[in-house]
Formats: sequence, C-alpha cells, structure tokens
Amino acid sequence: MTVRHNDDAPTSSRITQPRQLGLLCYLALARPRGLHARDTLIALLWPDHDATRGRRALRNALHGLRQQLGANAIISVGDHLVGLDPAYISCDAIELERGGAVATAELSPPEPLHGLHVEGAGEFDRWMSEERTRLRTLMAQRRQLHVANAPLAPLVALRRPHSPDAAAMYARGHYLFLRTAHGGAPEELLRSRDYFERALALDPTFAPAVAGLSNFYAVAARRGVLVPFHEHFAQAIALSHQALGMDETLAIPHVHFAAQALYLDDDWDRAGREFATAVAKDPEYAEGHRFYGVWLGMVGRDAEALQEMEEAVRLEPDIAHMQSSLGAARLAVGDRAGAEEALRQTLAIDPRHAPARGRLVRLLEEDGRIDEALAERRRPPALLGADAFAAAHADAGSDGYRRVLLETMRAEAAAIETRLVERHPTTVNDIYSPPIVRLVSLYAQLGDRKRAREWQLQGMAERPALARWFASIPELRVPAGAELRSSR
Repeated sequence: MTVRHNDDAPTSSRITQPRQLGLLCYLALARPRGLHARDTLIALLWPDHDATRGRRALRNALHGLRQQLGANAIISVGDHLVGLDPAYISCDAIELERGGAVATAELSPPEPLHGLHVEGAGEFDRWMSEERTRLRTLMAQRRQLHVANAPLAPLVALRRPHSPDAAAMYARGHYLFLRTAHGGAPEELLRSRDYFERALALDPTFAPAVAGLSNFYAVAARRGVLVPFHEHFAQAIALSHQALGMDETLAIPHVHFAAQALYLDDDWDRAGREFATAVAKDPEYAEGHRFYGVWLGMVGRDAEALQEMEEAVRLEPDIAHMQSSLGAARLAVGDRAGAEEALRQTLAIDPRHAPARGRLVRLLEEDGRIDEALAERRRPPALLGADAFAAAHADAGSDGYRRVLLETMRAEAAAIETRLVERHPTTVNDIYSPPIVRLVSLYAQLGDRKRAREWQLQGMAERPALARWFASIPELRVPAGAELRSSR
C-alpha cells in the first residue's frame, strides 16, 4: 500500500505503524462509506484493549494520521464517529469502483493492499482478506473491459466537487439530526439546522444540505418543535423538491414524499413506491431502509420489513431508533429473543427511549417475566405509574402486577374513547398514530373483541384508509389465547 501527498513522492514510509495504516485503510474502504463508530474501530484494531486503553490508542493513531495527512483529512463528529474527508483524501480503489482508469493503466497492477498485516487483530485481518479479494476481482473485470476496448461505465456518479468545509458541516448536522430526531433534546435538534444552514452558506449548491434542512423541518414539525405543523411540514416538502432539483440522485426527498402520502393523504401505494425509490437511489441511506421497513410491516410484509430494518441497523448501529425499529420488526416475525436483544441495545444507547422501553416491558410481561418487567419499569428514568406496579407486586405478587396492568389499560382505553366521542381537536401525534388504532389495539389485548370490532367498523366508516392501519395491529393477528385476558 502506498500513500501519496498530492502528486509528490510516496509518504507511506512516514506512516510506519501497522495499526495506523490499517486504520487509514479501513476508514477509506470500509462500507458503508463515510463515518465509522469509534467503538467499531477499537474492536477491530485493538481487540485486547479495555475501553479506556482502546480509546487512547485510537486517539493516538488518529493524531498520527493527522500529522502525516493534514489536520483536515480526518473528520470527527461528536465523541462517537470518525471518518476521512473525501475533499482532502482520495483513494485509487474508490476511483477503480467509479470506473476510473486507475487499474487499466497497467495490465499487471500490484497486489491490492500488499504487505499490510496487523498483529493480534483477527477480525481486521479477515476484513482485509475479503477486501483484497474484492479488489482483485474488480481489477480483473476492469482489465477485461480495457482489453476489449469497452466503455467503462462509472459505478458511482461523479459530481462537481463541493466545498470541503460545507461537506464537514453537513456531516456534523446529519449525525446530530440522527441522534436527536426521535426523542433527543429539542435544542440539539435545532442545532442540526444550524449546521445545515452553515453548510449552505459555505456552498449554496450543496444539495445534501438542502435535503438535510428538509429532514429537520419534517421532524421538527412532527415533534412540535416548530408550529404550526402543516406550515412547517409543507416547508419540508418544498425543500425536498428543491434538493431533488439540484441533485436527482438524492434519496431523502422521497422519504418525505412517502410520509406525506402515507400520513396526510392516505395513499399507501404511492407511499410504498416513494419509500422503495429512496432505497433504490441510495442503498446506504439507513433512514430510507427504516421507513420502508415500517411501511412493509404496516402492509403485512413482515419478512421483508425485517430485512430492511436489519440493513438500517447495519448502516447505523449506534442510532437508538434504528435498533428500536429492528426490535419491533423481530417481534412481528416471532423472534422474541432477537427483539429483546435489539430493544436492550436501544436502551443502552438511549435509556430514555420510550418506545423501546414500552416494547421491552410488554415483551417481558407477555413472557411471564413479571419481576424483570417491574425492574424495567422502575429503572431510571422510571415509567409513569411504576410505583403503583411495585406496590401491587409487593402486596400480591404477579397477580397484583397483572391487576394494575389491566386497570391501566382500561383507563387508557376509556380516556381515548372520551376523546373520540367528544371530538377533541386532532393533534400532531394523532396524524402519525391515530388514537382509534391504539383503542382497537387495547381492546384486542384486553380480550374485548366485540368492542374492538365496533370501533374498527366506526373508524373505517369515517376513514376507509384506517382498514390498513387496523390490519397492522399485532393483537388482531395472533390466536386468542395469546391475548391478555380481562378478569371481568
């Protein structure tokens, strides 16, 4: 492996540490391309180090690379992610993937990544071996095309270079957005907008930053950070059209078009097409896979939904809502152990992730693991009503716990019924999660099929598209014996 600075002589002799070279190689070639979790890098290159020593070793290696390649070569986002800035660093293997003439210039190119070995890093060596095989195959294909004088179709579209500072600002904004979009502090979500706007100030033609702003406005409207909802969601749609006009390969706009179709227009088929388009345009856009997985699950295609969620987590393993959605998808196919693993991983990332806590508690309750469910309810930050469950459990054990659970569910159902009967104003949450769907789900869990069916029919009479929502309720798919039974 040779490292060159601009067009000067090779500088690899100055990067003498195998782990530094290995780190540089992984940051340049590992897929998905972009930013990588520090914990992943430590596990690959320093598997025998504890967390403290591993982080110190990684910091030292990054410092060494910055000294040799320039301070701007390495991008760090928060305390978790690190990557190479493509505006400063180029890689001949990536040019080869794009159809460049790097390998065709010589019909007998050198062995890819020759001479690189990291002692005591078995997983890294396995990755390196697979990468060598992949590059050898790719070079052979390119040589055949070259000999046949065939045109080299680019594997990745080449675009006009943008400001490296704009790209760095966008990367920071995108990471912050992912960390805060689903439950993070509102002020942190607002900070992501600042990064996107700063990126555009540096380069007004940088389409990903426009798409990032569309993400921000869609989520800020959804969470009530910006009001009124419809005005700011419309701004997200307008920005999506603007971004797509600047770069037709972007996936993010199609996610927002799909959300509009699904949640506002009741056009499920159009929503599915838009989600599928997003995934096809950018297979490495994790949120596209997650949203498509949500839609697939809602239309009953659970196995396909699970595949999309698995891919989303592969792309963004340290984002809480990716893991939470994977847990829900595994539950839908009956993989309860896998679901529990994903939900616990969600809470390890974000202990305040309410949907994951709720799903995990319910899984434990359904499996009869009441002591564990109670412990999960009481684990800080404690869930609402945790003390009542604890008192009932102390007084009457699991029976007392289940009694409070049924009472809580009946009280929630009664409150929703009151809202629906009295025609309370629709909230933003109602748009994305219709309360009548929750009501039918509660009655199904309680074993009150008659009342669940009555509300189903009423809902579909007023809004036919709710039939699709009701069909997605797990309790209406499972055998009656699996339901929570009322003690009436």
